[in-house]
Amino acid sequence: MFVIRADGNSEIGMGHVMRCLSIADAVKEQAVEPIFVTACKECVSMIEQRGFQTRLLTTDYRDMLSEMPQLGNLLEKEKKELEKHILLVDSYQVSDEYYRELKKLGYVVCLEDMGQPYPVNLLINYNIYGEKLASKYEADNENKPEKMLLGVSYMPLRQEFLTDIDYTLKDKVTDVMITTGGSDPFFAAKAFVDAFLADKLLQEEKIRYHIISGPFNSHAEELKELYASHPRVVVHENVKSMKEIMRQCDVVLTATGSTIYEVSALGIPMLVFYFAENQRRGAEEIGNKTSVINCGDFSKELEETVNKALETLQRCVADKSYREQLYQDEKQLVDGKGATRIAITLLENMQ
Repeated sequence: MFVIRADGNSEIGMGHVMRCLSIADAVKEQAVEPIFVTACKECVSMIEQRGFQTRLLTTDYRDMLSEMPQLGNLLEKEKKELEKHILLVDSYQVSDEYYRELKKLGYVVCLEDMGQPYPVNLLINYNIYGEKLASKYEADNENKPEKMLLGVSYMPLRQEFLTDIDYTLKDKVTDVMITTGGSDPFFAAKAFVDAFLADKLLQEEKIRYHIISGPFNSHAEELKELYASHPRVVVHENVKSMKEIMRQCDVVLTATGSTIYEVSALGIPMLVFYFAENQRRGAEEIGNKTSVINCGDFSKELEETVNKALETLQRCVADKSYREQLYQDEKQLVDGKGATRIAITLLENMQ
């Protein structure tokens, strides 16, 4: 049985669930039906709407070790003849002890972002900086993973970013998308939009700003109240196709996470920032490897980060050749086959 263990809620957002759904889609294409196990009721409907079964634990998602008896019983009940359990885990709440216990139940795979080695059968870090962490993972003899898949060739893009990804640069910037992640804990969207609206150069261009307000955005109501009557600000909620909104835009400002790879698949010129440690490496490395500007850490340097974003957006508006360079750099990052590569590797260990 192929089991995906992931959580999503208003505190941690839906990033873990979203990338696991991409892998689940690829596994399903290989004629295997994955089952999601979660300790968060909030993410169940999203998973089931995508056509996957869920099993809801009655434990605290922050104390994963406590779930082992319940998870073991669940797996034993659903075990199929001649099948090995594949257990894919995506969480920041894990521990070495949790994985050692989990390995007693099957072949254990973890998605990892932070450079933390774990005693698993397979460790996946699909990030732009993933390959640089190989020596760190291998240096810990006690927790060294048996096998690793590292780098952006294993990036599990969502299905909508695998087809119909043509994008044409316009001569003039008219629309800018701003996405700040699941819950936007520091209300970065307001800080960026207000700075852009106040800038005289950008005012002259009459640019429209598209704010993505995710399902767990703690400032969703305030955003609507602030900009409901503004002619050049659109707040998008309950987004069905992120790709279509992106394609309306000429520049994307995004927190670093899976979104940077989705934007890159299209080639839309972007600028990035971060406000969490798990986003820092991505922001720094994309800045090193491409012409994309890392605007900085919003949580610690709010004013500097906003000013850098403003300066970079002004550059995008004034210099089409810079946007052309961004397009070329970004299109080189991902090829859209990451989830399939992961699925094939995992299913080789199924029997």
